[in-house]
Amino acid sequence: MGQSDYWLRKAQTGRVTRRRFVGGITAAGAGAASLSLVGCGDDDDDDAAEPTSAPGGTTTPASPTTAPAVVDGGVYTGVWLGGTQFDSVDPHRGQRDEVGWLSSYVLNKIVRFSNPDTGDLEGDLAEKWETADSQTFTFAVRKDVKWQNTPITNGRQLTAQDLKWHIERQAAGKLLDGSAPSFRFKSDWTGVKVETPDDYTLKLTLPAPNGSFLTRLSAFFANVPNREATEKFEGAHGTLTEEAMPGTNAFTLKQWRTGKDIILQKNPGHFRKDQPHIDGMVNPWGLFEDPNAYRLAFEQKQVDAWSSPDPSVTKSVIDANKDNMTESLTGVANTVLLHLNVHKQFKDPRLVKAMNMAVDRRQLIQAFHQGLGQVSGPVTWLQEGFAVKPEDLIKRPGFRTDRAIEMKEARELWAAGGGPALGDIDIRIPDTWLGPYPDTNQVVKKMFNDALGVSQFTSTKCTYNEDIIPNLAKGEYPNWMAWTNSVNSPDPRIDLYTSFHSKGSQNWSRVNNPELDTLLENARVTSDLAKARELVLKAQDILLENGMYGAINLYNYISRSAFWNYVNANVKVQASAGKPAAGYNLFAGHLAAKNLSFNPKSPAYTDSVKNRKI
Repeated sequence: MGQSDYWLRKAQTGRVTRRRFVGGITAAGAGAASLSLVGCGDDDDDDAAEPTSAPGGTTTPASPTTAPAVVDGGVYTGVWLGGTQFDSVDPHRGQRDEVGWLSSYVLNKIVRFSNPDTGDLEGDLAEKWETADSQTFTFAVRKDVKWQNTPITNGRQLTAQDLKWHIERQAAGKLLDGSAPSFRFKSDWTGVKVETPDDYTLKLTLPAPNGSFLTRLSAFFANVPNREATEKFEGAHGTLTEEAMPGTNAFTLKQWRTGKDIILQKNPGHFRKDQPHIDGMVNPWGLFEDPNAYRLAFEQKQVDAWSSPDPSVTKSVIDANKDNMTESLTGVANTVLLHLNVHKQFKDPRLVKAMNMAVDRRQLIQAFHQGLGQVSGPVTWLQEGFAVKPEDLIKRPGFRTDRAIEMKEARELWAAGGGPALGDIDIRIPDTWLGPYPDTNQVVKKMFNDALGVSQFTSTKCTYNEDIIPNLAKGEYPNWMAWTNSVNSPDPRIDLYTSFHSKGSQNWSRVNNPELDTLLENARVTSDLAKARELVLKAQDILLENGMYGAINLYNYISRSAFWNYVNANVKVQASAGKPAAGYNLFAGHLAAKNLSFNPKSPAYTDSVKNRKI
């Protein structure tokens, strides 16, 4: 079936079936080419129950046909944050995903995804809501939410005033001292009118209709921080401290300090009284960047899950321990990006287009992920309802399978744009990427020199926190390649607006294309999904014609993880006999309190695991 039909059907049923995801991933094992099947298969799932309606116009998926036995207790240890680099303790200002991810375990949103892959919604700080039209939203705020009891909060009640401050602070984009640093999602809140008729009612009136507004409220970075703590630490927002983020969610921060393990503990005052099932979570500092130490820690059960940079290595360990381990396959929402600075060396659009064709996406998927991945256009394949169909994408420059044609046209554009006269060009790789993929510098250097027939490309190390993030707004960032911010919703409209609209708060390339602006504006306001998809596809035509203005999506890969089988993992579908678990493609850390637990009856559940303390 076509993607258009699929998206309309998803809107009616509110789900993406397990067969669609698991079947696509199974095909991926044969190599990158097989992944073109993802999103084009049958949408029926005989063993999946239909979703049920919930208050406030939400859709809640029915429970799976089988569920693991849940036993409370235990401390989960793993690399559930990926890298351990943070640029801020302020969720409104943090550019790094780790800030949003961590805060999702500790803080709550106004509404949240019950399944982030499908976009199904449920109440969070708001227990229900009404939408008089696509511009007006009224939320009933829960009356049983209290801030973690600290000397800053005194354990006070959360009210609608907290949500009002959360929105208006971002819209204003200013600190108490009047300065205006970069607020990551400022443009999302421009013109939003906030009213609080009483302590437990929040009314939002948007300046224009917005068909994807609720999904924005549910994204992993949309957590509501505590006002008193956030304002207290405004001047030292780059210094990690658990005091800066008092919680309302199922966990609270026991330790958040640079160079030390990140420790969460169960929040006894959480309003969802049956959650969490575990007593705490530990993310060992720096383990993600050291693959050898990571594997050793897993084999010694110091951590409960592990994923090798080489998925075939993970598979071999799982196969050797079939009675004690389970497998999980998960699409990685952090798109691999080539970001060219169009304000400096790449001012000529022909050079950007040449680089888009010179980069060999499929070679990179094979070299770093052994074929477990798929090329992504301006909208990633994880957002299949809006993405360009694979059979159409492979006809576009930069995505064609005929490398001879790609290199020929790339070299012509490179010469016409004066590329050879630029001298040395450094494509920098962040240190967190180089931890699991240490050969990247050599691969990238050779790839561009070979494709363009030159010897001018080099590749050196950089950091996100020092070299990239502080320089984005200033236009001083280096040319770099690695992960970019995580895909946060199956609906890409607001992210496209934020990144490529002339008024977007993350438009680092300073794109100013009136036709593109109109398409993105119209796509954002419509509630007609078929129309929205048509507009987004037209916007992607412009982005593809212009090499994505230097913010060049390359691909999204698939992670194969191993779990000791005493873990009931936070996944969409648990592993079963002969079948791997299906993980959430989009971040679902907020569901860990509901899904994550231990099975003490597993033979692999040893005393060393049982006796962990936080």
